[in-house]
Amino acid sequence: MIEPGESILPYQVRRSNVYGVVAALKARGFVRVADDHVRDDANEIAARLKQHLATHDTVILSGGVSMGQLDLVPKVLADLGVRQVFHKIAQRPGKPMWFGVAPSGATVFALPGNPVSTLVCLARYVVPALYRAMQWQAPAPERLALAKPFETRHALSFFLPVKLAVDEWGRRWAHPSPTNGSGDFTALVGTDGFVELPPGPAERPKGFVATMYRW
Repeated sequence: MIEPGESILPYQVRRSNVYGVVAALKARGFVRVADDHVRDDANEIAARLKQHLATHDTVILSGGVSMGQLDLVPKVLADLGVRQVFHKIAQRPGKPMWFGVAPSGATVFALPGNPVSTLVCLARYVVPALYRAMQWQAPAPERLALAKPFETRHALSFFLPVKLAVDEWGRRWAHPSPTNGSGDFTALVGTDGFVELPPGPAERPKGFVATMYRW
């Protein structure tokens, strides 16, 4: 992982997810947020997770939860005694998400590593769970209409990034701003959040009302 501002080669990946996650949490009032970068090594992951689970109420992970050779997180968590509550959600992006509870009571949100998936799962699941755990009043869900039709092609819930705009009548609309995949972080520039569309395949017409989650 290459830090922002450092020189990067075509095959390398920038360390970006942590900055999006930390910024989103701090913007919502969670000020005691620490971050850690761990290599794809089972022993190192286990050692660091053991420490974090002993000292934190909630651990949020990004990456290592899919089906690849280096997706080591679920097994490491199981070896540490963290009880899996669920793994994978019928959604796109963010299907590989994992959630569990440690023997100490600490909750573990293991989010997919692609940046769009990470931020979607953070806003859709982690933030509401943290509000409830803190007994804070969560903001009321926003319901907005699509500014133009959008087709969903898979039998999964679909999270569509949108830009908000107000028309000449003072009505707010959600303008679809789809990405080129869950790794297309730069496509989120200028978007305000995403709307949750029900499983397809189907074309959602202009005016279709959906729940919106802000980044």
